[in-house]
Amino acid sequence: MIWLLTGLSLLLGCWLQTAMGFGMAVVAAPIIVLLKPEWVPVLLTVNALVLSIFNTSNQRQHLQLRRMLLPLATRLPGTVIGAWLLLQLNVFWLQICVAGAVLFAVFISLFGRQFDYTPARLGTAAFISGIMGTTTSVGGPPMALVMQHGAPPTIRANLSLFFAYSCTISLISYHATGLLNARLLLESLVFVPVCLLGFYLGIRSRGFVDAGRFRPMLLILCGTAGGFALAGALANSGAL
Repeated sequence: MIWLLTGLSLLLGCWLQTAMGFGMAVVAAPIIVLLKPEWVPVLLTVNALVLSIFNTSNQRQHLQLRRMLLPLATRLPGTVIGAWLLLQLNVFWLQICVAGAVLFAVFISLFGRQFDYTPARLGTAAFISGIMGTTTSVGGPPMALVMQHGAPPTIRANLSLFFAYSCTISLISYHATGLLNARLLLESLVFVPVCLLGFYLGIRSRGFVDAGRFRPMLLILCGTAGGFALAGALANSGAL
């Protein structure tokens, strides 16, 4: 049942990320961290890397490579800090971080004002994304929120490149800190076919997303997932 529910959450997450530009970890991490905490963040990062490579290749004509240079650089110090924090956190605090990151992203999306994604804002978002992505695998919200008001094809392309780079850096950091081992890598790769199915479905949903009808559904889904993760963490700790 754990494997089935993990696969379903990844399928939904990969579909959303391909269609929206982000969303895989936002949807899947709160569920997987309750089902099997030791799979977070490595399993999510491995599958996000595969998905991001496919999405970047599929949308390469829309990339803004020069605009993405600064955030690619500032992601590195964020990753270093995130890797250090990951060694300090127990399962309870990992669950709290995942839930908090998701709920914060939903809140900002609901009440934030529209603004342009300048290099400085992208650089700051990438630094925060490095910390969040390395500790919880939920690194998408900072970048997605900064870029959310741009043209959908361009935003999807830029985010896919950033996530491919970010996942690679994170996996290197996991290996360096001993969090990535052969068994965990093999368990992660088992879900790659599910990831590719989500990619296939997501491509066919982009027209629906670009029409502006999908964002409310995504926010509701993210808020629900984050709320369940927070409640589960508190329940496991005895606070509820």
